[in-house]
Amino acid sequence: MRIGRFPVIGILLGLLALMMLLPATQAAISGEWLQARGFLYPALFGVLVAASVSVLLRPSQARETARHELGMLILSWVVLSAYACLPLVLLTPQIGWAGAWFEMIAALTTTGGSVYTKASSVPDAIHLWRGLIGWFGGLLTLMGAYVVLAPRRLGGFEMLAVAEGLEDQRVLDMRVTSAGFESRAMRALRAVLPIYIGMTLVLGIIFNYTDKPGLIATVHAMSIISTSGITPVDGGFAASRNYIAEAAAALFMVVAATRLAYPRASRTGRAAWPWQDPELKLLLTLAGLASLLLFLRHWLGVLTVDVDVDSLDAVDAIWGAVFTSLSFITTTGFESHAWESARNWSGLANPGLILLGLCAIGGGAATTAGGIKLIRANTLIRHGTRELERIAVPLSVAGQGAGPRGLRREGAFIAWAFMMLFILALMASVLGLTLSGMRLTDALIASVAALSNTGPALQMISDTGLSFADLGSPERTILGIAMVLGRVETLAVIALFNPDNWGRSKKTGKSTGETPLSDW
Repeated sequence: MRIGRFPVIGILLGLLALMMLLPATQAAISGEWLQARGFLYPALFGVLVAASVSVLLRPSQARETARHELGMLILSWVVLSAYACLPLVLLTPQIGWAGAWFEMIAALTTTGGSVYTKASSVPDAIHLWRGLIGWFGGLLTLMGAYVVLAPRRLGGFEMLAVAEGLEDQRVLDMRVTSAGFESRAMRALRAVLPIYIGMTLVLGIIFNYTDKPGLIATVHAMSIISTSGITPVDGGFAASRNYIAEAAAALFMVVAATRLAYPRASRTGRAAWPWQDPELKLLLTLAGLASLLLFLRHWLGVLTVDVDVDSLDAVDAIWGAVFTSLSFITTTGFESHAWESARNWSGLANPGLILLGLCAIGGGAATTAGGIKLIRANTLIRHGTRELERIAVPLSVAGQGAGPRGLRREGAFIAWAFMMLFILALMASVLGLTLSGMRLTDALIASVAALSNTGPALQMISDTGLSFADLGSPERTILGIAMVLGRVETLAVIALFNPDNWGRSKKTGKSTGETPLSDW
């Protein structure tokens, strides 16, 4: 894959090398010359490697195939994380090569897990680098979704195409047959990059004026827009204890987890108004139901017990439940400073299991959020509702047009198939972790956190306070693979290893690279 005269992998390596100059400059301004050199030398090495790769990978006249593009997308996460970990190895050698790679693969896949035991013991330059890698990983995820996955009806676009009643691939916005990789990439970049940078700057300014300014505000802003959940302070985002900052964060998390922020990237699945978007409605509904469950559980408990209820504690509890629920369904993983009040208010032994279910569902298609995706959950809910209607009235006929009918038939089949693949990947990860010696409960929580790209969920939900820093190299390797698998989705990986299923035209039998998933 090439953009202009340069291969994509060379461009990405060059961009990472240039990004290393930012923490190097920050460290130099602070007088931390050792840290500055720890980023400057890998940056110079990266520029040399990027130039060498660009020279070695000469232009090819062969047309890029879907298998090649998808394979390069998966390879990018592995190669870029292996290069991005160099400063961590130089400046914090105690975590080792394996720990540094895991730290970067977690950041690049916007998972946000960390192998550092205390954030206060880590240099500020590394915190800035972690935030930048998470932010860059979010941008890479968006570009991969709109450039590689969307034309092949993967990554949730298979559901969006069915929802709009599209009968063939020709009506998709970005067509493989009419546009090569370069034109698709430049078009998506013009549509995504200005909005992505603009939202980060706006949220960063808000945090600088309402929360802790400087490095903390910058890293938190990048983490929320990329839904990576990376934090440079002990206690995470909750350490600020600021209602205004949390309200702004909640708003931007919802925007980042839906496609409403990028209307020009693809016309497929775009609603006319935000309140008509099924993913946004389901996201708010699920977060509201989870918050209501945590809040009402307290009232059910005090019905038989004489307990004084403080109205301020009630407000604190409901806000903590709302913010944390929104954070987990968007797979960001930040908790509110009032979450402890919400835990105590709920009276549940481990209310974090509710959050684990939310992050497993995940956010919207073609966003930085992970999980099963809201559009698939919405399709299964529609299908289930229709089946219940048929039980009550067997001869009833459902209307609402070709799109809803397609969701209840082909869409439900595809959504159910993906959910089964997600469960199989989850079971494989749990099996691998338990064989390495991890408890079953912790293995399940860690696997869901990795596959849904919600790293903070492990330490927050585990009753033993287990973190990624407590794991060994085998466990981290398994979870690192799960993070990449959750980022590109199991359906896309299966498509990669089944090239014969790509592009069998019904009329000619020739390969077109555009066969919809419902025909597999």
